[in-house]
Amino acid sequence: MADGLRRKVALSHYEAAQLFLDGNPEEEVTENDAFGDLPSTVELKTTHSHHIHDNNTSNETTNQLINNPFLKWDSFFEHNIQVELKDRGYKFNVYYTLPTKFDFASLPIFMFHHGAGSSGLTFASLAKALNEKLDGQCGFFSFDARGHGDTQPLSRDRAQPQYNRDDYTLDFSALIDYHYNDILLASKVPKEKISLILVGHSLGGSICTFVYDLLSTAVRKSLLGVTMLDIVEEAAIQALRKVDHFLYETPNVFSSFEEAVDWHVNHSLFKSRSSAEIAIPALFKYSNSGRIMRITDLKTFRPFWDTWFSGLSHQFVVTPTCKLLILAGNDNLDKELIVGQMQGKYQLVVFQDSGHFIQEDVPTKTALTLIDFWKRNDNRNVVIKSNWGKAVK
Repeated sequence: MADGLRRKVALSHYEAAQLFLDGNPEEEVTENDAFGDLPSTVELKTTHSHHIHDNNTSNETTNQLINNPFLKWDSFFEHNIQVELKDRGYKFNVYYTLPTKFDFASLPIFMFHHGAGSSGLTFASLAKALNEKLDGQCGFFSFDARGHGDTQPLSRDRAQPQYNRDDYTLDFSALIDYHYNDILLASKVPKEKISLILVGHSLGGSICTFVYDLLSTAVRKSLLGVTMLDIVEEAAIQALRKVDHFLYETPNVFSSFEEAVDWHVNHSLFKSRSSAEIAIPALFKYSNSGRIMRITDLKTFRPFWDTWFSGLSHQFVVTPTCKLLILAGNDNLDKELIVGQMQGKYQLVVFQDSGHFIQEDVPTKTALTLIDFWKRNDNRNVVIKSNWGKAVK
């Protein structure tokens, strides 16, 4: 698709949405240990869990200590809980917000999945923008995936941890079931109004796409669609081949949260400092020396890289639900996506002013695009005006 056309497509969807809206790590580690093997667990084989536990306590995570001078999770989400999935072998660090108003015919519930090396708070700025634009008539779910943030294994046995796409996908499926049944249905949110939208960045986009086949019948009935943020199979595979240079150039230890934020902003890894101030601290934890160190070492995932994006473009195109792909800059589609776009199999939007972390660089534009995606694809929102001026839903 020519750059000019791609810009027009992006602008048209953005303007349409705007017009509508106007009417605690469990054990201390040392710097020497920080980038060795991640905490491991015995990988359980059960696909679905019937023993999901929520400790039902508000938890200010270890990464959000008093020495972090920036806004913390509770400025963006209502709840931060620890959810034990015994069949998955992990206690997941989860953030979520429920709708506070129920006037809309349907209520979008955005289920976020972050990319490799990130955390659930990468979606904090986007969640805040969505909540403001929709005036509380929406919900959010975000979490730290295994090997990331404050999610911890239930067992400290030194078995080899697994970070295949299938492992991440099974985790996400179980968490979606948990949030749908134990949080949404147990709350005041009317079941008939729930409109689930899966939103994944980078590796998270692959997981959101492949999780569809694992979803329960009840969840699928409430699923509106899948959104991938800045991920194309061919480009992602090529990027993995060059990741060693990136990792070599990226420091893993800083003297403070301020220094870490400054470094990432000054090196153009973040275009929005306000987003960096919430997302970056969640990627680090304290060492015995008092300095902060990066939680996730991407080199640990090397044996599993080949599984992350294989077959993604085809799966995205054929997944039988509404689909949105948001790309940054001048990223190119691969053949499978080009054909799918020409056949109208999914919606494509391109942001020329964003880097790879779309949800952090341009959270308001991303929010408006997601709102437009929800409005145009949820037929419960369709209003037909009769000749007598009365609205018929």
